Amino acid sequence: MKRLLLFIFLIVTAGAVQAQTFPFRTYSIERGLSEAVVNDLMQDNDGYLWIGTSYGLNRFDGFQFKNYYAEDGLLSNKILSLYEDSANRLWIGTGSGVNIMKEDSVHVLSKLSPLESSTILDIHEDQQGEFWFATDGEGVWHLDGEDNLTQYSETHGIGSNRVRAIVEDQQGVLWFGTRDGVTKLEDGNLRTFTTNHGLPDDRIRDLIINDDNVLWIASRGGLCRQERNQMDCYDEQDGLINNRIRSMSRDRNGNLWLGTEEGVSYFNGREFTNYSVDEGLANNIIYATHYDREGNIWFGSYGGGISLFLGDHLKNYTSGQGLPNNVVTSISEDRDGHPWIATYGGGIAELSSGKFDVYDADRGLVDNKVYTLEYTSDNQLLIGTRWGLSIYDGTNFLNFNKDELPYRKVRDVLKVEESNEIWMGTYGEGIIRYKEGSFRQYTEEDGLVNNTVLALKKTQDGSIWIATYGGISRLNGQEFTNYTITDGLPNNGVIDILEDDSGALWFATFGGIARFEQGSFKTITPEDGLPGNVFYFINKDDQGFYWIGTNKGVVRFDYDTFQLAKTDSAVHPFRLITQDQGLVANEMNAGASFKDSNGHLWFGSVDGLTQLDPSQLDTSRGPPKIHIENIRVSGEPISMKPNMEISSDNQNITFEFIGISFTAPEQVRYEYRLKNSGGEWQQTNRRTARYSSLMGGDYTFQVRARNNDGQWSTEIAEVQFRVLAPFWQQWWFIGLVVLILAAIIFFIYNYYRVRKMMEMERMRVQIASDLHDDVGSALTEIALQSDFLQTMDVNSKLQDSLQQIGNQSRKIVTSLDDIVWSIDARNDTVGDLTDRMQDYVNNVLPQKTIAYNFQGNMDKKLDVTLKENLYLIFKEAINNVAKHSNAQKVEVELRTDGDNFRMSIKDNGTTSSANRKSGQGMRNMNMRAKRIDADIMFNNDSGFEVYVKRES
Repeated sequence: MKRLLLFIFLIVTAGAVQAQTFPFRTYSIERGLSEAVVNDLMQDNDGYLWIGTSYGLNRFDGFQFKNYYAEDGLLSNKILSLYEDSANRLWIGTGSGVNIMKEDSVHVLSKLSPLESSTILDIHEDQQGEFWFATDGEGVWHLDGEDNLTQYSETHGIGSNRVRAIVEDQQGVLWFGTRDGVTKLEDGNLRTFTTNHGLPDDRIRDLIINDDNVLWIASRGGLCRQERNQMDCYDEQDGLINNRIRSMSRDRNGNLWLGTEEGVSYFNGREFTNYSVDEGLANNIIYATHYDREGNIWFGSYGGGISLFLGDHLKNYTSGQGLPNNVVTSISEDRDGHPWIATYGGGIAELSSGKFDVYDADRGLVDNKVYTLEYTSDNQLLIGTRWGLSIYDGTNFLNFNKDELPYRKVRDVLKVEESNEIWMGTYGEGIIRYKEGSFRQYTEEDGLVNNTVLALKKTQDGSIWIATYGGISRLNGQEFTNYTITDGLPNNGVIDILEDDSGALWFATFGGIARFEQGSFKTITPEDGLPGNVFYFINKDDQGFYWIGTNKGVVRFDYDTFQLAKTDSAVHPFRLITQDQGLVANEMNAGASFKDSNGHLWFGSVDGLTQLDPSQLDTSRGPPKIHIENIRVSGEPISMKPNMEISSDNQNITFEFIGISFTAPEQVRYEYRLKNSGGEWQQTNRRTARYSSLMGGDYTFQVRARNNDGQWSTEIAEVQFRVLAPFWQQWWFIGLVVLILAAIIFFIYNYYRVRKMMEMERMRVQIASDLHDDVGSALTEIALQSDFLQTMDVNSKLQDSLQQIGNQSRKIVTSLDDIVWSIDARNDTVGDLTDRMQDYVNNVLPQKTIAYNFQGNMDKKLDVTLKENLYLIFKEAINNVAKHSNAQKVEVELRTDGDNFRMSIKDNGTTSSANRKSGQGMRNMNMRAKRIDADIMFNNDSGFEVYVKRES
């Protein structure tokens, strides 16, 4: 009897909930999924969702699918199971064996080649790090730590060779779900549980072990719970949507999500909540379920792709569920807790027991285009329409004809209980007070700031605040006080008014929201981060959050956090809820919000009605995972690898990244920077960052992500790369340029040096010639004239003078001859010096035996100073021999080696060395040796030697 009553109750409940839909988001082939038949779902450690279909493997990041097929390495396009191991490797069970994913590439393991004829239905890694593979017809295969494969089949004691699921309990006991019961493997022993042990059906589809070591069993006959050998089972009579369960997932609270062949059941351990296509599910046949890290539940269906269920905190109502019109303009609640909904074109409707009861013009409403309604304490419903005011008392409508109430387009109504007055805000005709059967109008002529009125609010001090298209008016008694943009409003177009618990007033305008307290406004605008451009309403929930309606969705606003955001940019006071998160539509209607007696919020939009339970809104979904997915250089993708180098001729570098948050992927914001470029963190809602004309050098690109809850990713994704300098900045090019410049400079210098040397040589030759021809000839002529005069009869004194003149002239000629020889550039080689030395020796020492030893490059040119001083040292030494030595033999040696030389003049004389080493001649030789950086030595062993050398 109890089961029958429960069954009847569930039928009634099912009928009631047909009037609402829940926030399901569906992705199928048209969004990029490879096939609509989904066999398994899994979220990896990087946050990506993997989908195994009957035709291909898919990776989903919230925006796009990446598909993998047999041509990418899969053993089969039919993917039946997915598993991530302790090393974060993805294992793929196909219709023809097992693949593994490594670095975004599909690989085949040779050690698993015996499985390539098997259909892999499940994969599990045990506590020892060994792997188990469930097959459809070949039992279970075990891969141990030594890469040995062992098969367990019916002959070993497994219930059936068709195995669908593998789990492991805390004691390391393995459980196999088969087509003929549940098999337990413990200490090498196999034991199978069947209908004889309490199972409703032997065909097992899925298994789960919870934290309490309780085994949950999904079968074709319902759900079972096994603990300490006790079996408790649940089926359709207990509220399960369908007994044929195909998959199970467990949420963070330990509750179960069950995918069946007629929809989804949520089981909290006490009761079931069911969802099907009537509540928004894409398909009723659910093959796979997965609970992700953000608290969302995913369903893979047979033919409907994948559906994301964002929770039951949102419920939507449209004309498909009985709403008379999708343009919802106002919501109120009667004393029985029934919501009343105003629509523009469909009249009003009462929502009771999950069904809409519609009141329109056919039932007495003055007009079906309704702007506003308010339920009063005396159980009256005040209805403002395009054609005036209606008052509904629960049975009849009180309408006013044009003569009684000539003011149309009643945009808002307000009942003042104390004075039993009804105030109406009109579109273009100011405000109207209705009391005791008479109407009074207040317009701009009476002090109202503008005649187009959108909202009315009576505050605690008894004042009436009026929102208009020209600002705000406060009516206190009979006196108006007006506020406009000059007083601090963000915009003169004011749409809605709220008085919060503290007595502060909030205004929603066309340019932001404003808080009025103690005579001044504080504004919050899009520049402060408020989403949207137009703000249709503002309300406050029981948790203290403000809710703002926009043309982009509904914003939950945390005012306390907003105050902190002024000093802490890491906090996020705004959370936007859009159609992607479950709203029936993104564009709200003016003033269309209401908080009911249960604390639930109701929002009216251009496309239906949404009910929100703010207390059930999950704000601890976890931060997004951030990844750099691609790098494009001049539009072409490049592979990401360590020590990347990018050539200098690539002017544009684009980084593509993704912060994975399936709850609100389009609301993920990013911060990025390029280290070493001088740039600071930049925020964007785009998933790309582009840089152009980077200088050569090492860079690090970094990016992080924030979800719509304001949570930043715990890690920063980064990639390091080097931009090669252009060839003109490369070291080899700079070195080459320096070398060329040095060569040019050297060439120019050498050119001018050679040219100068040639000029000097020509000058030296010219001077030598001039000295020889002019001065030498003149001196010779003087000497000859002196000789001629001596032959004449002159006195003795004159004779002596003439003789001295002749001798001195000849001496000067001899000295001049040495000078001319030194100056003349034609005498600069070593050979010229040796020739000169021989001539001089033969002239001075004609009677001596002379031995010459000349070695070196005779054609090498000598510096003029070196040549001159060497010759003069030599000449002084020879003169020394001639004057002071009684030697018969003189040895002359000159050896040259580059800039080094050795010169020796040695005789075999026996004259005292003291006579040789004294006098002006020795001093002259020492002086000349210093001039050419040479060392000079005098040796008197076995004669006398003058030895000069220079060694570098």
